[in-house]
Amino acid sequence: MPSPEETTAAAREFLADHPEAEDAFAALVERDARDEPWTFADIDLDSGRFGELVARDLAHEVDTGYRLENPNAIRAAIESGPADAADTTDAATDSSTATEGSDDDGSETAAGDIVMSRVSSVADVDVLTFLGLLGGLLVVASARLVAAPAVFQQGFVVSPSNDTYFFRYWQEQLAARADGIFDLGLFADMGGAAGTRPLAHAVNWWLTVLLGGVDAAPVVAAWLPVVASVCLGYFVYRTARLLTSDVRVALAAVLFYGLAPVNVVYTSVGFLDHQAHQYLWLGLLVATLTALGVDLSRRDAQSETEPDRQAIARAHAHNTTMWPIALALAVAVAASAHAYGGSPLTFVPVAAVVGLRVALDVRRDLSPTYANAPLLAGLALGAAGALAAHLALGWHESIAAVTPVLVVGGAFVVVGLGELWRRVSLPPLALVAAEAVVAVGGLVAYARLRPGDIERLRTRADDLFFREGISETVSLFSPDFAVVFGPLLQLGLGFYFAIAVLAVATWVVARRYKPGWLVLVCFAWYYTLLATIQVRFAGQLAIMIAPFAGIGLVYLLSAIDIARPVAALGRGNGTDSSSTRGQSSRGRPSRAGANSKPDGGTAITSLALPEGPRLRGYLAATVALVLLFNFLLVPSLVGQTTYDRAQFDATLTVDSHAEDADREYPQNFVLSQWGDNRMYNYFVNGEARSYGYARSNYDQFLTAAHPDEWYNRFQDRVGYVVVTERENAPPTESTYTALYDGLGAGVNDTTATGHYQLLTSTEGIRTFAVVPGATISVPEPSSVGVENGTVTATTTVTVPNSSGEVTATGTTFEYVRHATVSNGTATIRVAHPGEYQVGTQSVTVSDDAVHNGNQTVVQPK
Repeated sequence: MPSPEETTAAAREFLADHPEAEDAFAALVERDARDEPWTFADIDLDSGRFGELVARDLAHEVDTGYRLENPNAIRAAIESGPADAADTTDAATDSSTATEGSDDDGSETAAGDIVMSRVSSVADVDVLTFLGLLGGLLVVASARLVAAPAVFQQGFVVSPSNDTYFFRYWQEQLAARADGIFDLGLFADMGGAAGTRPLAHAVNWWLTVLLGGVDAAPVVAAWLPVVASVCLGYFVYRTARLLTSDVRVALAAVLFYGLAPVNVVYTSVGFLDHQAHQYLWLGLLVATLTALGVDLSRRDAQSETEPDRQAIARAHAHNTTMWPIALALAVAVAASAHAYGGSPLTFVPVAAVVGLRVALDVRRDLSPTYANAPLLAGLALGAAGALAAHLALGWHESIAAVTPVLVVGGAFVVVGLGELWRRVSLPPLALVAAEAVVAVGGLVAYARLRPGDIERLRTRADDLFFREGISETVSLFSPDFAVVFGPLLQLGLGFYFAIAVLAVATWVVARRYKPGWLVLVCFAWYYTLLATIQVRFAGQLAIMIAPFAGIGLVYLLSAIDIARPVAALGRGNGTDSSSTRGQSSRGRPSRAGANSKPDGGTAITSLALPEGPRLRGYLAATVALVLLFNFLLVPSLVGQTTYDRAQFDATLTVDSHAEDADREYPQNFVLSQWGDNRMYNYFVNGEARSYGYARSNYDQFLTAAHPDEWYNRFQDRVGYVVVTERENAPPTESTYTALYDGLGAGVNDTTATGHYQLLTSTEGIRTFAVVPGATISVPEPSSVGVENGTVTATTTVTVPNSSGEVTATGTTFEYVRHATVSNGTATIRVAHPGEYQVGTQSVTVSDDAVHNGNQTVVQPK
């Protein structure tokens, strides 16, 4: 409940905005004094003014209608008269000041102050709003901890997926080489890590050294993605709040981003890949571009009557609060250029934003030079940083460092062209066509000057868009999911909210001066296009559409009378609405602070819950229903990337065997399906740079008819083989059948092998040591009772369970090998130690004999 002082101030503001409503307001005070509740039908205020009484906390609902808050305080406000303009329109007054004398330091005015206050307002938000933001960020973190049971196994950090171990490999290699966090020379000597993702590797090793060195590597690998995701969640919150001035939308955006299944997968606990870095810098890039655009649109909206429109642009350029944002933009540009291999793709929407924003400036008759000065400075400084890192440190490929330089060069040309266009009063639409010509001409010139870069760009495009056999290369709108259900599985129900609002936002940007919204519209459509090609880009799309999804959710809540309408994009203006929908008693949740936005509509600057348990229940149930698919899909999608207990137990068994057998790399290399190969080798031998050998040979190996013939092909390159169950199994007479179904021992009517010693056999996985095998020599077969020309060696083998203990749960089988008598002798190769029965004789084969290829002779009787 507001204090009397707050009520007096709110009442004076109401009267200042609506002086014609004073008599009706006074009548309500008298009626309240008679202890008479009232309804909308009983008063002389229209629906808009009635809605404002509720929104400004001047009235509240009771059982039979409404009553005023602090009626004595309201009476005092009526008697003292409305607030002065200085009290109620500080922002507008300061904006007027901005358009005058904007050539000096006094140009730092209210519009800039508003943006700055919004950027820093987290320090002074009300408690409920702060708790809402904290809760949203906790949801972001909690969703990424779904994988924790599979990641934290037996004292190890078992990162999900395959490529994460490439990053962990370089993390540890570089951290071991570092002399401390001030070893600046290592940044310029990162070897292969400097190739395509240098910033991600540099941050990983630097944080590892900061937190204690190589021993801290698992901690960094586990928690860095989660921390980066929480930071990105705050960027999403600030971006949505800057655009909408609605804390409800901002918090909803955080939830939609935080629970987008595909984004959770790429940033879950332990997922040390380039995505956590890439997404974070992308979020900062969008947030800074948005803040620069919002400052201009708010200045413009506050100065509709200002004849000198150029003063608005000059005030923006001279506003010192914009330059720290421009500096943050520079950091985002430089970092994005070196965060991952496909970084040139990041700057395509940036170029689109610059070109279209200049066209909007010209249409609004604003000087593109002044309107884009902080933007150009941030882009130029960031491009210089990206190029310097490439030239001085050897980071990344030249095309990655040159792309932001090309964007900046094009931006300066486009701004100059726009300035000329405005001065000669040419149609803005024709400017867009001219900008397209400039872009094409620039690319053609670059292709002729640096054909090698273009060829490399084509190669990278092939790697990104035309690789097959990887699940993330399918389309977001895959026919396998009836086209329309793909987004539901990857992004949740929020996608459908977002796409509808995105269409409206696109229409608004096309018709009105909204440079802030332009940023998100361009990025959202761009990543929708990329995700249509490959679902891997849906992680970025989840970030871009989150604010649109937030607007859609709040609009839904207002449509069912649980919340006041959202004012973003021109909807829900509390002062102009002719409808009482969402402003009735059901709209009471908007006891949140509501103030006029500088560009029209109502700003919801603080969070509040509906009055009454029933409405709160409806609110919670509706939000939970909207997010239901996210709650269901996140665990299942994350589970597809993690390693289960059986896989990691097999890894530890192989590692233990390699240590006992004193095998070093590459003799302890693990051959497996390529999607798991880096994980096995990271824990067994530490070599997780590449899965190339596994990808080239594993399938051929499994489909081969004679597994023992591959022993010679391995040539000490493979020490272990992991065979996992396949839905489409190779033919019956294949290595897969011999090893998976037959355990390499000839069970289930298969042929036993002589070079593959079974180490573990659990549901879905078989693990083998590749061994020379001991030879059992039978010099006189007849002396051991062999009469038919075939000698058989038989033993019983028991394979321990996953804990290494020989118990009833272990695998026991009969291992039988055959050999044909040739020249009066027979030689049998066996892969398991034990006591073998050879005809009427028995012979013991030691473990050393199996691993060293020694011979054991069966002595005749």
